[in-house]
Amino acid sequence: MQRFTIGDAAELAGDVGPDPRLIGVLAELDAPIDLDRLRTRVAERIGEQPILSRRFVRQGKAAWSASWEQVGIDVVDHVFAVGADDPVAAAVEIMVAGLPETIPMWRLLVLRSPGATHLLFVAHHVLLDGATAVAVVGSLLGAGVPAERPAAKRRWTAILSLLAATTRGSSATSLLTPLTSGFRLASVEVDLGPVHRAARRAGATVNDVLLVAIADAVRAVAARRGERLRRVVASVPMTGLPTDPGGRNQVGAFLISIPERRPQQTDRELLGRLAVRTRRRKLLARGSSGSFALSAVLAGLGRLGWYRPMFERQRAITTLVTNLRGPVEPLTVHGVGVRSLTPISPALGNVTMVFAAVSHAGRLRVTARLDRSVWGEQDVLTDALRAALTRLAASRV
Repeated sequence: MQRFTIGDAAELAGDVGPDPRLIGVLAELDAPIDLDRLRTRVAERIGEQPILSRRFVRQGKAAWSASWEQVGIDVVDHVFAVGADDPVAAAVEIMVAGLPETIPMWRLLVLRSPGATHLLFVAHHVLLDGATAVAVVGSLLGAGVPAERPAAKRRWTAILSLLAATTRGSSATSLLTPLTSGFRLASVEVDLGPVHRAARRAGATVNDVLLVAIADAVRAVAARRGERLRRVVASVPMTGLPTDPGGRNQVGAFLISIPERRPQQTDRELLGRLAVRTRRRKLLARGSSGSFALSAVLAGLGRLGWYRPMFERQRAITTLVTNLRGPVEPLTVHGVGVRSLTPISPALGNVTMVFAAVSHAGRLRVTARLDRSVWGEQDVLTDALRAALTRLAASRV
């Protein structure tokens, strides 16, 4: 048995609902895949990922008293097929239902629907963070996935930035409302090349382009409600390389306020302005030394039952944004091609719109996890997000 780190405890303390704190990636395949061959592949490679053989054991109410236990893996329990008329809706149902704690909390599911096959990898966030999950799935399926560059000196959870923030909080908005159980996924996909080139012309990154586009989309939803968001604040995780035997990544986060466009300001100028902010925020996050204390605070809030009430009232951030770098070349699984990847991130407290992006084979897909309270504005969100990404990718001045 291996005791939880304080970072593990903080992450587990955040699993307070209304939905389980799970992460996932949904891969659309271009042909059916043989389940037995998939199980054989996973069984052959599972030893390379010891983190997938860990289950957590609770020992009392306090998250810090939990431990990791290494157990044997029966691939039949973790890799199986499910019928699904709508694969995306089925993935949501699976993630809302949650995973039992009796075995390691991850699954690789074949979702079979009329005329289509999808693979869904889902895991508890205390077991894997997003970037680690991408690398783990790539290893299991024999596909190379680029590792993220080192970022944080210590393991954090992304939510620590809510307490560590030194930026002004979000503008008041009805979009910040306690989450309800269940969610929808809405995706927008564009060519990665033009986005990357536009970012470079502005001295920015693809992540900066995403932040501007997402802020535009969030502001469009708020405008539909008659609100103006002068400050859209995003919490953005930074991921480093695995350093412990289990393979967990180091995770840090920074808060960034995405500015409104000034009169006569071009997209290139706006991106350049944001790029300066993000570089400064990343440096501040890397230099922070309070992660242990903040993790202890979060674990303590969970023990006292204050975690969910506090985060349902937070006004520090408007949204959560994750950007994962996927494979440059098209993925294949036993000769079956992967058409697209859809990332699924957990939500938190009162953040009703959570965004995750992943690149794959020259395409960039941005997926919004939407609480029920914003389902009526789904089309407004996706139309604005697509328009912003297209406009920013074409910007030259």
